[in-house]
Amino acid sequence: MLKKSLLICGILFAFTAWAKSPDLSEMTAEEKELTGLNKLNEEELNALASWLKNEQLKINRKMRERQAGFEAKRGEGQRRTIRARVEKTYNDKLGETFYELDNGQIWKRASSGTIFLKKDGRQLVTIEPAAMGSWELRGDGNRSVKVKRIK
Repeated sequence: MLKKSLLICGILFAFTAWAKSPDLSEMTAEEKELTGLNKLNEEELNALASWLKNEQLKINRKMRERQAGFEAKRGEGQRRTIRARVEKTYNDKLGETFYELDNGQIWKRASSGTIFLKKDGRQLVTIEPAAMGSWELRGDGNRSVKVKRIK
């Protein structure tokens, strides 16, 4: 029983690593027997397929979020501008400034300049590609600072 459970988990994890959701109808009778899927009725199989599809969409979304701003494998001309709202700005014990965005990214100020952000609400900022693979964070209509993506 434990082997079957581990096999099912392994197959499900392997399925979620693919770019598209797996199609359970493509499984052979032997694979269904090994995984125990032959015991499920049509409604249960459809529910499992739907769950796998939703999980794959979540994984794909997380992968896109993680890779936003990390364009090292792409050419310099393919880096894209990021527009988001600053949720929180804070300084650590060393005096370094961090910007936490509403998309989950965290950027650290890498230059000595300062920009002025509204204190009473979330301000829309633009993070643009700059020279030599660097990035600049710019508030609406004011100066910019060089930043480095942390998360």
